[in-house]
Amino acid sequence: MKNMMRPIDLADGQILNTSRRGDGCQQIIKVASGDTHIILKSYGLKRNRLRALIRRIGSFALVKKSSPSISGRYETERAVLNLWNREGFDVPVIYPRPELSRDMPYCTAMEWIPGPTLSEMLRDERIPLARKKEVIARYAREWGRRHARALELNEPRLLQENPTLSHVFVSGDRLVHFDFEIVFTWKKDLERLVRREIVGVLQSMAKAGGDSFEALLDTLLDNYPNLSHFRQAVEELHRYGTVPEVGWSAILHRLTRGKKRYRKRRHFIHTLDRALQARL
Repeated sequence: MKNMMRPIDLADGQILNTSRRGDGCQQIIKVASGDTHIILKSYGLKRNRLRALIRRIGSFALVKKSSPSISGRYETERAVLNLWNREGFDVPVIYPRPELSRDMPYCTAMEWIPGPTLSEMLRDERIPLARKKEVIARYAREWGRRHARALELNEPRLLQENPTLSHVFVSGDRLVHFDFEIVFTWKKDLERLVRREIVGVLQSMAKAGGDSFEALLDTLLDNYPNLSHFRQAVEELHRYGTVPEVGWSAILHRLTRGKKRYRKRRHFIHTLDRALQARL
């Protein structure tokens, strides 16, 4: 992607997302670049400064996540996009930053990915179930490969901190992951983080898949290469209602698993348990 000869006028761009709780600088803007489009992601405060400070302390001291500061999120996302691309996992390509019509000190230019998210695709009743299952099968195979590589490298940045199918674009034959501002940095208990990601994605699939969830789950389990992660995850779901981010928080989840948000997960947990039992 070549730099443009004249500044991009941001007034001509389309704001796709913005955070209204912070300083107004957190935005995703789609702009024209020659005969194509690019994405400009500008990083800013997502909440007021006090909340941002509290989150920063908690991220470092309690659950070992990357810095939630503006510069931290900017640097983290660029590093993780490069890591995933280097390891062969599909993410938007980072482009050289073009000249802009206003100052945006923390801004990344990246590839525009056309297409719906995987969650949107699963919700779309116009799309045949066979097509959805084909995409889930591809997702599961690549998902298993990524988990194996993360464990092989002892690399938590190959896992999503916010695991959901709303952070995967379906663009033709591509499954493109995005949103890497915050990642886990603690390497001590990586298998727990793998199980946490599995549960997050499955809950996302259950919500988006609706009545098709069980059929989609069967397809996913038939194509994911190592179901031992799933079996351990379902044991924790029965015990805690979730997979705790860190070991010390398990007791808190055990004490609160009777709350409404955990009771609503019971059907999901039993559905997953039955599907795994059928594969013993």
